[in-house]
Amino acid sequence: MNKFFLLFLISTSNIIHAQSVVPCGNEYGSMSDENNIVQQMRYGSIIDAENAISIGKNTRGTSLGCPQSAYNRTIGNLTQPTLANVASIWNSNHSPVIESYSVSCPRIGRYENNSALGAYYAKLTGNYSDLLSLEGIATMMYDQQYASWNISSPDVRNEGVFGYVNLPNIDPCYPGGIVGSSVTTLCSTLPVYCVNYSSNQFAGMSFAISGQDDANSWFDGGLAYDHGWTSIQMIEAGIGQTNPLLKLKYRNSALKASQYAISEFCVKNHNYTSKLIWTLAQMYNWTGDPLYMNELNYKLDKNLLPGILMDQNNDGFVDGTSPTVSFSSLIEAAQTPGRMWDGHNSLPWYQSMNAWALTDAYVAFRDRGDNARAAQIKPYMVAMLDNLSNEILNYGAIDDQLGVRDVTYALLNGIWKISQYENENHDNWKNAAWTMWNTGYFDTYSTHSVCVGMYLLVLSNTPYVPLFLREDFALSTNNINPNKSITISPNPSSSFIEIKGITGTIEHIQLFTMAGTELSQPLIFDGNKLLIEKLNKGIYLIKCTDNGGNQIIKKFVKE
Repeated sequence: MNKFFLLFLISTSNIIHAQSVVPCGNEYGSMSDENNIVQQMRYGSIIDAENAISIGKNTRGTSLGCPQSAYNRTIGNLTQPTLANVASIWNSNHSPVIESYSVSCPRIGRYENNSALGAYYAKLTGNYSDLLSLEGIATMMYDQQYASWNISSPDVRNEGVFGYVNLPNIDPCYPGGIVGSSVTTLCSTLPVYCVNYSSNQFAGMSFAISGQDDANSWFDGGLAYDHGWTSIQMIEAGIGQTNPLLKLKYRNSALKASQYAISEFCVKNHNYTSKLIWTLAQMYNWTGDPLYMNELNYKLDKNLLPGILMDQNNDGFVDGTSPTVSFSSLIEAAQTPGRMWDGHNSLPWYQSMNAWALTDAYVAFRDRGDNARAAQIKPYMVAMLDNLSNEILNYGAIDDQLGVRDVTYALLNGIWKISQYENENHDNWKNAAWTMWNTGYFDTYSTHSVCVGMYLLVLSNTPYVPLFLREDFALSTNNINPNKSITISPNPSSSFIEIKGITGTIEHIQLFTMAGTELSQPLIFDGNKLLIEKLNKGIYLIKCTDNGGNQIIKKFVKE
């Protein structure tokens, strides 16, 4: 049985003045170590998986954090870009391409989907408004999802995944690259996992819908890579679109995508599992559903956290190594804590994917009020971004074009959601992000557009707002009334609030804290007024459901 891996081709082209990183072997330890990790990720407990990684770490020894492939770095320019410069490039070179996009082929999630995500970020800053073009991109991904709206009776194990189209390499819609060849191999070797869709714009086309198979001991998990990007874009579409029917459509897609993030098993390649962690973190942030929280914790503890090189007792040695391995004995990029341990994920772009997934996991726990879990995760997350910044500032920016996107996204995500939101000084993250901007890769349209949208967020000081506050409440498949004429007054108030402008008959009212916890105390009404004198001071959400099942959700302040 051939194993096939949905990985990126890595550019090793030389650039003048570039510093080349020399690769190491034994990416996951010995072959026995690697096989053990594969098995424990699929079948073992959290402890089994942790032990398997620990054995691999000890085998790698002083090769910990050393990458499997060479890459080049160029000393960069730390000058902070101006908001005007970034906005000009966005408006001239990125936005027009997104606005003019039309669907002709099913595309994998790392392309136009990423550009749409950047456009939703730009929309938050007032630099994008064409929701119709974003609808086309989101619907293209929706129509590639292995779900009941595209195929009857999808199997539960893989339901919700965004499939890869299966086409001959002469077809103009052939995805190309390693994805195209891997799908061809999968569909010829395990054709049961390549199915014909029966509905929507890609009806009649075949899609690969699985990355693992127990019977053949195939545990690659590569579909998670693009699945993560697409899931996050669907969440943004569900929040950012204004048409209630579209919001419902994309929310349902995000729900199915999150179902797949739960059912898909951990794999040895941390960045694949991290894309599932990223999805679960944002869905937990948005919904507060403990189903996502529990799976998020499980995948963090079993896969991502054990893979990070840490020095929590500050003794200068990598935690858990036997015999002990000093950080000073490692490759220069791994001499500060926070690097991924294995040869694959220690490459800067994969390091970055793991870092931003952990950042969003931390953010989800913080936003949802789980301060204890957030405090456990934060040192790992900060170490990962510090390590990444240290490499850029001390040794130069990577020259791999696709990797530039990933490194930059991780840095900007941390700046926006941690440094700016928590008012913490992480100038190293900022200087590294400015260095990446000054590589010039963002001057023209590409998959990098997602980062240009994030630069706009950071440089405009657009405040980060938790997902469930942007949408006002947790995920709901009921219709949410977007009518802005519905108001609560007085607001703030110390004694009562009154809902004005609603046309239906209110049948059910609920109150929630900003962490999404429903208040159990009885609600007291006086005519059409809700008495709130006994509430503690703070910010609350009120959710009203009318006799047609429609909902309005509003925020109010109790003084």
